[in-house]
Amino acid sequence: MSLKNLACGAMRPIKLSLVLIPLLFLFMFFSPPAPAYAQDAVLSPREVAEYALTLEKIEADFYRRAADAAINGGLVSAPQMAKDAIASYGEDEAKHVTDLSAALLSIGGQPDAIKIPANPNYSAILGRDPFANPTDFLLAGQYVEDLGVAAYKGQVQNLLAAGDAGKPILAAALEIHSVEARHAAGIRFLRQMLLGADVRPWIATNASPSEVIYNENRIDSPIPFNLDAFDGYATKDEVLALVSPILNVTQPPIQTPTPTPSKPSEPVRGLW
Repeated sequence: MSLKNLACGAMRPIKLSLVLIPLLFLFMFFSPPAPAYAQDAVLSPREVAEYALTLEKIEADFYRRAADAAINGGLVSAPQMAKDAIASYGEDEAKHVTDLSAALLSIGGQPDAIKIPANPNYSAILGRDPFANPTDFLLAGQYVEDLGVAAYKGQVQNLLAAGDAGKPILAAALEIHSVEARHAAGIRFLRQMLLGADVRPWIATNASPSEVIYNENRIDSPIPFNLDAFDGYATKDEVLALVSPILNVTQPPIQTPTPTPSKPSEPVRGLW
């Protein structure tokens, strides 16, 4: 078979895809609401914005700490390409916080009321300090970015179901989602190129179960998310189950001096 025939054969699915993609978007935005198989809870646009803003504040804080570690900490030895990614992604996440805060404010929410702990427990991601060395940072970063991408997709149906009321948040979410996907691919690429990690810039069909931190195999979904052609989503409950250990910071117990009794204690009086 000639190269020309091979090329023509290869172009057919591309041409077919070019026809199908617009139809797919038309179906997404103008068809009746799909069954709520993706949702574990129905959230209002304001609740979705508050939830997303919480995640964005975590991501912005995560990269801010990485930037500090790249100057004077465990990431000083990181290749310049990784340091550049930390700086660039950190700026993006900070802008996401600003963008989502404005969107939340526009629908009557209070972005300043969305708070994360002063010192989130990022060691909960890997069971150790992710800023101690470049290898652990990039692995933790992959988990953070993958989860962010899946979290936005998990709320699309809620925002579509809200109609006009959901449009301001849906617009912000779509603008942010593609950037989060870019970050996820970038972190995965850095792990592959700099560390020789057995990982692709996307979640491959044969990805290790430890690589995918949310459920890609949903038996009630008509879309085979576990294929290369599709990426899955994560519900709010699934995301919070993974994020809660980061947010639930256990404060060290307050050490109080043991009082020295000045006289023998009285016998404890019984209640009967």
